Amino acid sequence: MLIATAKEQRSAQAFEQRPTLPISYVQSFLHGLALEGDTLQRLLRQATISPALLAQPAGRVTEEQFSQLFRGVALELDDEMPGLYARPLRCGTLKILSILMLDAPNLHTALRRWAQFNHVLDDGSRFTVRRDERHAWVRVDAYPPRSRSARLVQELHLKLVHGMCSWVIGARIELARIDFSFARPHDAADYLFMFPGPVHFDQPHTAMAFDLRYLERPVQPHSKLELRRFLMRAPLDWLFVPVGQSSTTQRVRTFLEANLGFDSDIAHVAAAFGLSARTLVRHLQAEGMKFQDIKDALRRDIAISRLTRGTEPLIAIAVDLGFSSVAAFHRAFRSWTGGTPGDYRDREAIAASRELPEALQQAGTR
Repeated sequence: MLIATAKEQRSAQAFEQRPTLPISYVQSFLHGLALEGDTLQRLLRQATISPALLAQPAGRVTEEQFSQLFRGVALELDDEMPGLYARPLRCGTLKILSILMLDAPNLHTALRRWAQFNHVLDDGSRFTVRRDERHAWVRVDAYPPRSRSARLVQELHLKLVHGMCSWVIGARIELARIDFSFARPHDAADYLFMFPGPVHFDQPHTAMAFDLRYLERPVQPHSKLELRRFLMRAPLDWLFVPVGQSSTTQRVRTFLEANLGFDSDIAHVAAAFGLSARTLVRHLQAEGMKFQDIKDALRRDIAISRLTRGTEPLIAIAVDLGFSSVAAFHRAFRSWTGGTPGDYRDREAIAASRELPEALQQAGTR
């Protein structure tokens, strides 16, 4: 196993360009929701997502965009897990659950309270906490059989449990393993960055495992202001918990980002890790990844993030990413996403996104 050096850990803290998500994740989230055409267009644009991206199979969105869309849909439908459970979780449910958990002495008690809360809600979901000699397992024992997306409800349920539990104890819970009962999806490579631990598919149960000692960790006190901020940012802080440096792929990506201004090839990166290029290739192959794919994905994600934030000149983005011209950047961007940089700089979407903060602020006070 590769261990992150102190220098790499500092780089990970200084450079935190989060990976983007495939547009299929957005499509899966939206599929089956009771949203009229005009309403859907408005919600997409409030999240700075161009509606045209839904028709691009290789399109991507940032975690912030997906979180804004999730939040907007939740407010529109008055359902904090939109259409995923047997009954709507009305706005304010997450706040009540947070208060119940924050009053617990430790994580184990907080999880038991959550399980009881689920039983009272009767929302069609059920999870249990199990133990073996080394690990605690949070296992999804039931979810609504008629859920519009069995994959999505299982993923989001684990993400919600992991994010909420990490928040209440004031530390990211390192996951030893994540199991999913569904088959390996076509976009499985994205799971390296979506879940903070090794992911396995086609398993008997959907579950996640972490060190048994976490259960005894005390729940940390949080002020009303901290709770309000957490709810205001939901679902961003529980949906996308940073994944750390547990895989070779993550370490390589962090190193490349920290050295973005240099033309780092695989030999350079391997030498920085104290490895031969051949050994690094083997480590990456074991995770189903290639060095050039990691490098291209990083540049793609940086480009998308900067494009969706405003009107920064394309030449500035192109130069920072190592391209000699805007034309070369355009060609690469189309090969990465199937679209153009202009598709990610929808002026109507950017304008609409400015309307959302006031609605979110009002919702956060409920």
